[in-house]
Amino acid sequence: MLMERGRTTTDMKMTHVFAVLACSMVLAMGCGNSPNAGGKKSFRVAVIPKGTSHEFWKSVEKGARRADAELSDLDVIWKGPTGEGDAAQQISLVESFIADRVDGICLAPLDARALETPVKQAIAAGIPVVIFDSGLSSKDVAITSYVATDNHHGGELAAQEMVRLLGGKGNVILMRYAIGSESTELRESGFLDALAKSQDVHVLSSDKHGGPDEAHAIEAGENLLSTFGDKVDGIFCSNESSTAGMLTVLRRDTRKLAGKVKVLGFDSSAHIVDALNEGVLHGTVLQDPVQIGYRSVMAMHDKLTGKNVKPRIETGETLATKENMGTPRVHELLFPLEGK
Repeated sequence: MLMERGRTTTDMKMTHVFAVLACSMVLAMGCGNSPNAGGKKSFRVAVIPKGTSHEFWKSVEKGARRADAELSDLDVIWKGPTGEGDAAQQISLVESFIADRVDGICLAPLDARALETPVKQAIAAGIPVVIFDSGLSSKDVAITSYVATDNHHGGELAAQEMVRLLGGKGNVILMRYAIGSESTELRESGFLDALAKSQDVHVLSSDKHGGPDEAHAIEAGENLLSTFGDKVDGIFCSNESSTAGMLTVLRRDTRKLAGKVKVLGFDSSAHIVDALNEGVLHGTVLQDPVQIGYRSVMAMHDKLTGKNVKPRIETGETLATKENMGTPRVHELLFPLEGK
């Protein structure tokens, strides 16, 4: 009777051991990065834009969320600086996500140099990084991919349209965006490079910056028109907020320069679309922000699942004018937040 009781006790102990081992295996599987482990998404990917208020970044978020919805094993964490001028906050966000051990980071660097160090820190910690919209200064940083518009070509498109609008002759102002922003600096250099091919088109000013938001752009635009308003025939602004700010200044100008001066911008917003309709804005170079967000997340997912990723993914650029803004493709790019 004692021996029977002993065997029963042993059996019970062995059953308990097997149960513990089985639970441990389940827990181990749930903690790994295998798809849908434990019914949860395996990969956490931080997507960090330059800002969150401009329509462009809201459209990038739309694309990132679309990718998130299609991928059953990935979860997007969207978080950016409050304002586009706060590179320090963006650096802090990258460092915070490194400490949180996310599986991947998609980043649009506010400053091409300042963000290099935190990106290198992420990569050193085993966290792959996809750069989107705007690049880093050094090309030797081991990022996974760079997803963006061909910004230099976008600037060239603006210059070619400006020369056409001016009939090959006139005085032009370039209002830049911000020092250290690689994407807009490429647009600006593309504009000046292409404009230099026209001997009778002269640049009155090319060293003033509109800054991180429309309010700063209005101030910069007022200063430019105060100095060059009687001489200028054309103006190019290299991002959404600078374009919107300059348009506001032109509308306010007592010399009635709005519509008279040929203005070309970059990106889209309600203000920009209204100005195109009214003939105050003569063209804007459009990116595909939804695709930028979507393809950035998809590239990161490919990296995390062991697939090959192209080092450079271009998303295209299109010149919108009053004449073509009603076509399906241009309409889609002018109103990226419409539809699904």
